[in-house]
Amino acid sequence: MRCAFLDLDHTVIRTGYRQYLIGRPALLLSRKLGIPEDEAVRILREKVREIMREKILREDYLHAFDWDVVIPEALRQLGVEVSGFDALSLLLEAVRSGATSVYPDSIEAIKELKRYRKVCLMTGGLSKYQDVILTELGIRDLFDAVLTTDRLGVLKVRPEAFTKAMEICGCSDAFHTGDSPSHDVAGAKGAGLPAFLMVRELNHLRDVDPIERVDLLLKSGYLRDLMKKDILYGFIPEEMMIPDAVVVELREVVSLSRRL
Repeated sequence: MRCAFLDLDHTVIRTGYRQYLIGRPALLLSRKLGIPEDEAVRILREKVREIMREKILREDYLHAFDWDVVIPEALRQLGVEVSGFDALSLLLEAVRSGATSVYPDSIEAIKELKRYRKVCLMTGGLSKYQDVILTELGIRDLFDAVLTTDRLGVLKVRPEAFTKAMEICGCSDAFHTGDSPSHDVAGAKGAGLPAFLMVRELNHLRDVDPIERVDLLLKSGYLRDLMKKDILYGFIPEEMMIPDAVVVELREVVSLSRRL
């Protein structure tokens, strides 16, 4: 069976989680410290990132991406006690407000891929959040499988996550597409799979071949800057984060997959 693995956030869907998951709790921090809201957002985001990194390096993957754990912990470390924090309600609010939505090209591209491949969603989130969000967005049934961190038992940055995904989905060959050089590219390449990096903001490169974009973005320094911003770890060699192609919309993945 031939498969296509797809990341969720910034690949299949436009995410507006942060303004709810970080923005709403940051209001408490703003009031506590008497600082502007945008400064509170910056401080809380950095603390959340720090806690996630610590948990990831301890291989505590289930808690590293559990917002019901990470965000209250970050607030406590910053001097704000919270009770009854409900991350899912904030995530759903982002969907219902339209801040989180399906990219216009995603459904068509996934249906086209499904004509000759099994399409499996592979996301770093947890099933207790992602299953509900996918259902709310009306796209859960588009995927043959939804592979979350808790279902895989390992983070996507590790090649064994893709090896296990291949076993679960019954794949003989596959490729992966996502927006993170560390989570999406490094793990897939480590497992010997082609890896496509999604960078939707590069629409001005639409006329450049997706494979040729890699060298172009390396020479400009854009890709290395993206790697530095993305990395949460200290153990991924740069060469493992260089994708086989850079795509600006999911439709390009369909044509790329035919070239494999």
